[in-house]
Amino acid sequence: MLHRFFNFILRYVGYVPHHRERMLIKEIILLEQEIFKLENEAAELRDENISLWSMLDEMQKADMSQHQNAMKLLMDELQESLADEMMKDFKPVGEA
Repeated sequence: MLHRFFNFILRYVGYVPHHRERMLIKEIILLEQEIFKLENEAAELRDENISLWSMLDEMQKADMSQHQNAMKLLMDELQESLADEMMKDFKPVGEA
């Protein structure tokens, strides 16, 4: 009982037993190591994120160019077929 009271008074003043201090230091070291690992993992994930966004942008540009080429071909074909249809409807005005 006297031991507990004595420990209570010492804790109140800021005293920490040596075994408790060692345990807290070990815990701090483990937490610092975990922080280091998580920071490295976050940096790797940031790099991966940047590369994935770049790849997505490249894919999007490639899709756009393919669609533009397809649209150009479609418009050319449509223009040719419309011109042919319009020429069929014209009646000759005179002899050539």
